[in-house]
Amino acid sequence: MPEALRILPSIHALLADGDLRRLRRTLTRFDEVQIASQLDNLGPDEQIAILGLLPMTRRAPVMARMRYEAAAHIVARLAPEEAARLLDDLPVDDVVDILGRIDDHKLADILARIDRPHAKELEGLLAYDEHTAGGIMSPTFVSAAPEDTVADVVHRLQNAEGLPSRVFYVYVVEATGKLIGVCSLRTLVTNRPLVHIRDIMQPEVVSVSVDTDQEVVADVVSRYDLVAVPVVDAANVMLGLIDVDDVVDVIREEATEDILKMAGAGEELAEARSFSASLRARWRWLMAAAFGGTIAAISLAGFDDALAHVPALAFFMPVVAGMGGNIGMQSSTIVVRGLAVGFLEAQRLRRLVLREVGLGASLGLIYGVLIGASAFWVGADLREPWRLGLVVAFGCAGSMTLAAFVGTCTPLALDRFGVDPAIATGPFVTTSVDVLGLLSYFWLASVLLGIGV
Repeated sequence: MPEALRILPSIHALLADGDLRRLRRTLTRFDEVQIASQLDNLGPDEQIAILGLLPMTRRAPVMARMRYEAAAHIVARLAPEEAARLLDDLPVDDVVDILGRIDDHKLADILARIDRPHAKELEGLLAYDEHTAGGIMSPTFVSAAPEDTVADVVHRLQNAEGLPSRVFYVYVVEATGKLIGVCSLRTLVTNRPLVHIRDIMQPEVVSVSVDTDQEVVADVVSRYDLVAVPVVDAANVMLGLIDVDDVVDVIREEATEDILKMAGAGEELAEARSFSASLRARWRWLMAAAFGGTIAAISLAGFDDALAHVPALAFFMPVVAGMGGNIGMQSSTIVVRGLAVGFLEAQRLRRLVLREVGLGASLGLIYGVLIGASAFWVGADLREPWRLGLVVAFGCAGSMTLAAFVGTCTPLALDRFGVDPAIATGPFVTTSVDVLGLLSYFWLASVLLGIGV
């Protein structure tokens, strides 16, 4: 087992025993990433206790590698002076992500204890929506004027103080701050010292607007294979930079959000940590499922005569509903993911719907025949058990065909109206599929078995 996975029991044990000296020695064997990954899963009191055992030089690096929600909980519990001192050693973009998750009163106390120029910079960044390019960018980047030479830029890099921890590109800006080009470090070191930057820069720069959604930023970085992307305002003035490590965080956050929405369990993992937050996040989705189930029960009440004549119909209700729910979930998941990554285009939608409905019908017939064959044993006491087999076979086929259609079209329709399509996959699709599938099943039973409704 990796050491990073073995550290948690030892931390718990040493904290419980109160053996702080051994715990301090244990922490020296692990790097900041390993410690941070374990602190994420501890309680706030334990997190603060362990941070207090670390040397001052290690506390900020550990905080920078923790989840922002967990780091924000620690900052919120510290005294404002101590929190300000700790945050002062963190990169600006990390500080903004942490401070954006604490309440306004505590935020004001912390900002009041940070030197004014730095606090003003943080306030400006906190004004952006946390889910936009402005909310995740760092205001620190390396720039050069078009008339600078390679030697000028290299000398500036070698003697700069407060240089970003990762420098991939030098951005060429005019005196007004307008972004006009980019130059990679490789280009710098492979050209002669007296060559001007304007002669070697790449004038076509891939950039994002300050109010661009973070999911779009991640898509841009992925499509263009970038390690950093500049952030500009409406006048193309460069305001900041988004590194690939921030993009990885965005991808993980957005994927987690979509998965939780599709399950109807909220939007953040943090919501699953407390009972009350989980209750608030889930009750609305379960209400939709309960409402749909009630509608299904009321709708099926009209088929009580069919159940009275052929009780064996009830035995196949779970499999008809279950097969439809599965194919509906598959179709909606494919569509939601395709919309999220930009894979689906307008001209391909009709073909996608036809393909999914065709798959649902084909799979429905295959499994309908297999499941319907069991009706000869389940309905052996019937005069013509093959009729029950037909009902089950066509019932499965109809349920799965309808489910594929609903699972494909629902997220597409929500996306057309500007609603997050991820919410379509959970209770909405499964509940509607159950209702439609069972209604079609009993309608077929009433027709093929000759039972009046």
